[in-house]
Amino acid sequence: MRSFIRIACFLLMLLFVVACGAQSAAPESAAQPTSEPAAPTEAPVEEESVVFANETPEPAEPVETFEPLPTEEPTPAPTEAPTPEPTETPEPTRAPLPGEIAVNFPDYDTGVDADYSYQSDNLRIAITVHEETMKDHLNRKLKETYYVADIWIRSLNSFRLAFSKGEYGKGSEEPETLACRENAIFAVNGNYNQGLTLESGVLQHNWRRNKGWNSCAIGVLYKDGSFKSFRLTKEVFDLEKELKNGAWHAWQFGPIVIRNGEEGPGATEYHNMGYKARNILGYYEPGHYVIMTCDNRGKDAQGMNEYMMVDIMKSLGVKEAFNLDGGTSAVMVFMGKIINHPTLRTDDGKSVVGRPIVDMLVFGEYDENGNSPDLSTLTPAKFKDKD
Repeated sequence: MRSFIRIACFLLMLLFVVACGAQSAAPESAAQPTSEPAAPTEAPVEEESVVFANETPEPAEPVETFEPLPTEEPTPAPTEAPTPEPTETPEPTRAPLPGEIAVNFPDYDTGVDADYSYQSDNLRIAITVHEETMKDHLNRKLKETYYVADIWIRSLNSFRLAFSKGEYGKGSEEPETLACRENAIFAVNGNYNQGLTLESGVLQHNWRRNKGWNSCAIGVLYKDGSFKSFRLTKEVFDLEKELKNGAWHAWQFGPIVIRNGEEGPGATEYHNMGYKARNILGYYEPGHYVIMTCDNRGKDAQGMNEYMMVDIMKSLGVKEAFNLDGGTSAVMVFMGKIINHPTLRTDDGKSVVGRPIVDMLVFGEYDENGNSPDLSTLTPAKFKDKD
């Protein structure tokens, strides 16, 4: 009996131990699911998309997806817009040949808006007629009629001096006769042989003592087409030196109207030289010149004094300007016809227009020997009938 009781107690104890072991094992197996799960095998991901296992992931922000950028065309280097050429220096038609002076000879018609025009590959002349009111040095208003001849020459051959009856010192003749004999497309009077006269490098007459405004200066055109003036008694003029420097044409007259774009030296001394018809040679650059001729025929054309001459030539933008003979000599001839209104004069009691002259500045289609085609074979681009 006692043995039975012992065996029963042993079995009870064994059941108790087994039961206690089962209870202690149950919490472990229940807690197992809450333990840190084994990290799954991760596929390689971009660094920005890694989520660490010990972090509670926040709601994922939308991942910015980048579409491939379109392939951009290479940006071409910026091309500079061409700078417009100023009107004083137009695009040349071609490179100058030996002996040619106009680097910027224009490749367009310079006489589109002109009253008279001649255009060729060697010579471009555009003449405009102006009628307007101007002021003198006393601020008085005067009516004026003047003519502006804008001249381009490719070669110095196109700019010559011509004398009455074909030779220096042979008297005088009508300007139309002289100009036509020389086949001059355009011509104006010169210095009336007043002192120094140099023609194509040949000295026709030496300079004389300064006797006043009509002999106070010398203007020189050089072989390279440039121009320079000298004020006698105030500036040194050495003829031999200037010939060595390439002096080609020269005139003694004056005064100097413009120098370096400003009023010429001594010009103020001649503001009271009177109101007359004038004839002025202006210079822009080699090959580019201008001639201004004004009328003096009464209330509609009262002539200019030195102050007004300076004013008009400055307005044209010239670098240099030199006064030539004026008064009854002031004449402008185009294609063999006088186009201005020369001053009236009295001859043997009769009223006569202008006067015979002794020399002219002539422009034409001349070769190196002075030969040129007859005017009748040339056609001007424009010819306005004179009133």
